Amino acid sequence: MTKINLTELLKEIEEIKKELYEKYEAKEKIYLKIREAQRLCGEAISLIQQEMIEEARIRLISAENIIEGELRNLEATEVMDDLSEAYTTMLQEYVEAKALLEVEEGHGIPKASNLKVPRKAYVLGLADLIGELKRRAITSLIKGDVETAKSRMDLMNKIFQALETLEYPRSLIPGLRKKLDDMRKSIEDLERIIATSIISMKVYEALSNIYDQKYLKAS
Repeated sequence: MTKINLTELLKEIEEIKKELYEKYEAKEKIYLKIREAQRLCGEAISLIQQEMIEEARIRLISAENIIEGELRNLEATEVMDDLSEAYTTMLQEYVEAKALLEVEEGHGIPKASNLKVPRKAYVLGLADLIGELKRRAITSLIKGDVETAKSRMDLMNKIFQALETLEYPRSLIPGLRKKLDDMRKSIEDLERIIATSIISMKVYEALSNIYDQKYLKAS
């Protein structure tokens, strides 16, 4: 067995320290890029909810530039393995934002192959899309547009029915079961909101007609 003295040991440890520090710095830089892309996707979703579509599109283009230009070629590296959870979460939000934008522009749900994302990120991103579609439906109701609200609820149901097949007879995507429960609650809640809105509108129309008839007779 080869023995080393204290000076050699310190030199060995210093080299290990340098290597580990370089890896740590590289990982931190990549993590910041992942966080930046995730922030841009979150901002895009918020802008879509405010119906600022062009601004949302700009945010998504910036996010895509980071994903394609700085992160995609790192997917198979050791550094990215350490950040796999953060990277998947970011791609999940990217799917959610991109799908919401496509739906709002009338293009429908994009395919996983078109987005170039792993299946897990795609499925979980679509599951999160349900909540944003619910918000868009409620916005339509506030504007008095019941048909658009019902159309968005129909899309929510179709997404739920499609994703539900991945849960039975056994779970194929970790974390999907809880999201399915949340999706079901969102859909049921929106159904009640739409039904209440329709009833309220009919009651309002009926009372308006009664008032108009009395007013016309009185005049």
